[in-house]
Amino acid sequence: MPFVVEPQLEEELHLQKEFRGSHDPRLCDGGTNQAVYIPVQKLVLKRDPWSFKRVLLSDVLEVSLIKQRPISLILLSAAMIIFGTVLSVLMMWRAFNPMEGVPYNVSGWPMAIAVGGIFIPFVARKRKTILIRMRKGKFKWKSQLAVDKKTRQLCSDIQAEILEACKKAGIKTTEVR
Repeated sequence: MPFVVEPQLEEELHLQKEFRGSHDPRLCDGGTNQAVYIPVQKLVLKRDPWSFKRVLLSDVLEVSLIKQRPISLILLSAAMIIFGTVLSVLMMWRAFNPMEGVPYNVSGWPMAIAVGGIFIPFVARKRKTILIRMRKGKFKWKSQLAVDKKTRQLCSDIQAEILEACKKAGIKTTEVR
C-alpha cells in the first residue's frame, strides 16, 4: 500500500517520504503545517496491516535525531567472533586428526560467522534514530543495518529531510552527534 498524505483544508504539505528496507523496518512519514503523520500497526503482530496516525503539531513535543548506542551490536559482534572462532578450531581439530576410514566434511559457516562479527561494528557506525516525542507516547525509527553505502546514505538523507520538515513546521528539533 503506497503512503499518501491527503492534506485537510488549509493544510500545506512539507514532506512525504516512504522507505521500506529489506527487513521491513518501514518508515512512512509525512508532515504538514498542522500535523505529523507516522506509521502504526493495527494490532501487535508482525504481519498486521499498517495505518497512519495523524498527530497534531500541538501534541508533538520534540523531534530528535540521536546517535544509536552501539553496545548491543558490539556484544553481538563479540559473541559472533568467539562462537565462530571456537567452532572453526573445533572443526579443524577434527579435520587434522581424522579417524581412519571416516570421511569428515568441513564447513565454511563458522569462519563466515566470525568474519561477520568483525564487520558488524564498522557497518553499524554512524547509525542514528529518529525519535518523535509526543504528549502520549513516542515514535522511534531505527534505520536498518545496511552494508552498502547507498542505502546508509539514503536512510541518513531521509532522516535529515524529516528533521528539516519538522523545523519548517515549527517543531522543536535536536540533533545529537
